[in-house]
Amino acid sequence: MDKIKTSWFNYKNFNKKNIDYIDLNNRIKDKIKKLPALKIIKNNSLLKKTIDDANSFMNQKKIFVIFGTGGSNLGARALINSIKKSKNKIYFFDNIDPDNFEFFLNKFELDKIGFIIISKSGSTPETLSQFSCLIELFNNKYKLANLFKNCLIITEDSPNPLRKIGDNNNCIIVNHEKDIGGRYSIFSNVGILPALIAGLDISQFYQGASEIFDKIIEDNYYDHANLAELFTFQTNLDLKNNVIFTYSDSLFFYGKWYLQLWAESIGKDNKGITPIHSVGTTDQHSQLQLYLAGPRDKFFTFITTNNSGVGIKMNERILNNTELDYLAGKTMGDLMQAEQLATIQTFKKNNFVFREINLPLINEFTMGQLMCLDIIETITACAFFEVNPFDQPAVEEGKKLTKQYLS
Repeated sequence: MDKIKTSWFNYKNFNKKNIDYIDLNNRIKDKIKKLPALKIIKNNSLLKKTIDDANSFMNQKKIFVIFGTGGSNLGARALINSIKKSKNKIYFFDNIDPDNFEFFLNKFELDKIGFIIISKSGSTPETLSQFSCLIELFNNKYKLANLFKNCLIITEDSPNPLRKIGDNNNCIIVNHEKDIGGRYSIFSNVGILPALIAGLDISQFYQGASEIFDKIIEDNYYDHANLAELFTFQTNLDLKNNVIFTYSDSLFFYGKWYLQLWAESIGKDNKGITPIHSVGTTDQHSQLQLYLAGPRDKFFTFITTNNSGVGIKMNERILNNTELDYLAGKTMGDLMQAEQLATIQTFKKNNFVFREINLPLINEFTMGQLMCLDIIETITACAFFEVNPFDQPAVEEGKKLTKQYLS
């Protein structure tokens, strides 16, 4: 099985802090070992139940719409987008743009769509607004009974508004794990139920995650024995931005998922490093100038895959005898590969602190590795910054004001 490979450059340039790395490493490992968001990958009975739930719900349906915001949406969307195959059409709604929402719903025969509504608390205003607008539309145009029989709700087992709607209208209800927060929910039914409907191999996804999880617990972080010591550099005060540079459109929504995971976890008490997602090769023509010649306040992660020989060949006749004749007969993937390598070599020559995470193939196994690794690294970084990786108290004021403006 192909495994992701990590290569580090210049991270040892930073002075190490006066920290008991053995003690910190053990505390981090203990937290990771007990983390419900990762322990779930070992729960075969729960996986079987989720597979049964997915198979039952998608019977005789070909189009699915998922309502949810943040972690209720981004993980599944990232995973499905990365694999580029789906036996069913799945549309994600994480925003409440009224024009786009109404335009989309008017395009389809809504009574033939399966709707998945996800909210851990069951009281997320955006998600409840989407669902209630859909109910209003059905109430005016269709039979409400047709909507509710085609709805699957994922929410906590508590008397919350979403669960009450589901109970009162005989919707299918699946319990959201109470001890797994939204941005850490990719390996729970929140992430994998939509992925199963798309036809992804979740056993391979879990195997990839287990490969990383087991290595960390065994103190075998690739070529480095100590997870804590490895991430000391992130507390250097000169580093203010954490840039991930993905070289595949398949990883576009993975980037969005990563931004939430990192930002909501580490940004507390006036501490943290701001995450930025750049897309190769697109952002080489917009942000790369700043990255190379601007302030050196960024740590970079290049997430690469082998594009050599991939895609359609460029026409030789049209390119011969031009200044672009070096492209003649090459594939588009050859150009992507060359630009990917050239950018990384430029960073290496200019002594930037960065790493490359290479995915030999983008599939369920390597995505399981990558997303598990991101969760572990986020929690590790939060340990250095001495912040709680699992809450997000700063957003509560905005929620209260939103309610006040509408009251």
